[in-house]
Amino acid sequence: MSIDHIVDLGDDRFGILSRSGEAADSGVCVILFNAGFIHRSGPFRLHARLSRQLADAGHAAFRFDAPGIGDSIGRSDQPLVKTMRAGMDALERQFGYSRFVVGGLCSAADLGWQVAIADPRVVGLLSIDGLARQGWSYRIARLRRALRKSPLRRLGSLLRRARTAPRIRVGDGDLRDWPAAGIERTQFASLVERGVEQFHLFTGGAGYFLSRGQFRETYGRAVNAASVVFHHWPQCDHTFFAESDRRALIRTIGDWMAQRFERYHGPPNR
Repeated sequence: MSIDHIVDLGDDRFGILSRSGEAADSGVCVILFNAGFIHRSGPFRLHARLSRQLADAGHAAFRFDAPGIGDSIGRSDQPLVKTMRAGMDALERQFGYSRFVVGGLCSAADLGWQVAIADPRVVGLLSIDGLARQGWSYRIARLRRALRKSPLRRLGSLLRRARTAPRIRVGDGDLRDWPAAGIERTQFASLVERGVEQFHLFTGGAGYFLSRGQFRETYGRAVNAASVVFHHWPQCDHTFFAESDRRALIRTIGDWMAQRFERYHGPPNR
């Protein structure tokens, strides 16, 4: 049975730490960052449910609001990565955790990537609809999807484009906090070399990811490392609206945590 603890982060900010009510503890704490501007409970309370189920399995999980989101009304003048690392400091100081799995959905995946690169205490990365580039695999998949349309629908699309005034194209990289193109391969390889366990999942709601081949094209040969797990769920939307999808995600992450982090032994009881 999991127990929720209120953790004081200072500056009128706090978070919720879910821990096992029993002595067993893997010694790893999962930190779930905000998915965009959604409250720390996550889309459709996904984070709250995931945290408590992880805690029941012996993995502590922490959810809190970044400055300016949810209950953290006041903004911070510190860089966001520094603020997230300060939250890790609080968990280490108050509960003894020194190994962390970080990340989450969409912008949380982007932030988790940055924190994982910056902090050696990160032993796992949770990336859902994270960074992916649009190379040949994407173009071929897009062409195949277009060819599946009827000739009339294709003609209609061409006519609509011809009638529409030219617009400034805004790509996914412009809306997300991704590194400059090409840097991700070096960063990915450094995480693999450091032994960071990586969980990557892309949904059908990520319009910039259409083919499994994009994963290797984005990150290179390091994706074959034993520490890397990759899933593509094209049937699933970006926010896991369907209850069956939320259950499947929680189960899949729980299985990954059990396989990758059961070898650790718990921190001091505090």
